[in-house]
Amino acid sequence: MRQRTGMMLLATALLLGACAAPAERSNMTVSNITALAEPTDTNLNGGIAVGSVDGGQETNPLATSEVGNEDFQSALTESMRNHGLLTEGGAPHYILYAHLLSLQQPAIGLNMTVTAKVKYELVDAVDGLPTQEKTIETEFTSPFSDAFAADERTRLASEGAIRENIREFLDWLSHKPPPRVNNPMALR
Repeated sequence: MRQRTGMMLLATALLLGACAAPAERSNMTVSNITALAEPTDTNLNGGIAVGSVDGGQETNPLATSEVGNEDFQSALTESMRNHGLLTEGGAPHYILYAHLLSLQQPAIGLNMTVTAKVKYELVDAVDGLPTQEKTIETEFTSPFSDAFAADERTRLASEGAIRENIREFLDWLSHKPPPRVNNPMALR
């Protein structure tokens, strides 16, 4: 009886330990990077409101860790704030939409590499017309030394892939020229 109880406790502990946790917003947020250039388009400084974010998935605790829309939107918004691009209290020049096109995660492995592909769209806040868009694909690897549990490494790699994706978008944003008035989508 004692051995059976011990086995049941061990099985329960393994099941609880294997529960997938969703990606954490704070681990996907890009902190202030001093290396980012001052944006060429001065309307970007304090001029972007984050609109909707879609394509994410909520985590099923019995499956794999995922990135939810709300958490991705929060990480994107905070990253924009950290870099002085987020509109705070005034009218924005642009509205930013993000579409998580894919989050490719491995099923098994020691080192977990996740690839995130996100399409970003800047829309003129006044007339609602698209001005710029950029699709960015990034990957991030979480080695076995990061965590014993495979799902934990997958979560860490997913967070890292989204964080790197936002970082690359911020870098692109700081180097892109302002949109042309007559041909707004010409600068993809």
